[in-house]
Amino acid sequence: MNSTDRPVWLVTGAAGTLGSELVRQVIAGGSDCIALDRDEAGLNRLHDELAKSGQKPPALVPLDLIGAAPADYDKLAETMESEFGRLDRLVHNAAMLVALRPLVHQPADEWMKVLQTGLTGPYLLTSALLPLLRETGDSQVIFVSDDHCLDKPANWAAYGVAQAGRKWMASALSAELGSASTKVQTIDPGPFYSRLRSAAWPVARPDEFDPIASVAARVIADIEGGVK
Repeated sequence: MNSTDRPVWLVTGAAGTLGSELVRQVIAGGSDCIALDRDEAGLNRLHDELAKSGQKPPALVPLDLIGAAPADYDKLAETMESEFGRLDRLVHNAAMLVALRPLVHQPADEWMKVLQTGLTGPYLLTSALLPLLRETGDSQVIFVSDDHCLDKPANWAAYGVAQAGRKWMASALSAELGSASTKVQTIDPGPFYSRLRSAAWPVARPDEFDPIASVAARVIADIEGGVK
């Protein structure tokens, strides 16, 4: 088994707007990072960008949470144990939203894909990686949340259900793990411009929001600030 003295992070949705910036800042801070996303081309662009800038690029995991089976997550856990020997931060950032629509108007296949990405996939990934997280000590599972859709639930359909489920799952895990070395928290980064934001509000413009670098920095600060 290989091992590293540097903290190891795994970020899902790592080819997206927030995920890719989290990866950049985690690596800039001196940690190793595993970038997981279904967008393999986007992962490769992130890898090449960091390599060209002279930084250590992330390890890439092209995995689609929609179609991944429990065996896929178990295989990933085995690989991480072998290659890194630790996992300090698991950041569930991946999410899927096609469009705002009433609950009863959401196509069944879209419903299942959104829940698989935002809820079932994170559950399976956490279950597979929890032994490594607990072995590492002082580790965290972080669910990036979107509280707006919980406060104003109309038309969020499966996306809102997934967000509510993530909140409950984080609360349940925290209660079950108790005073164990692995902590669990949810972090709402607030609004930022992204493909998901455009799906919900097509008229949104980048200049209406904080720069993504600032948003990611706040998320990392909240993570490192510990569970409240």
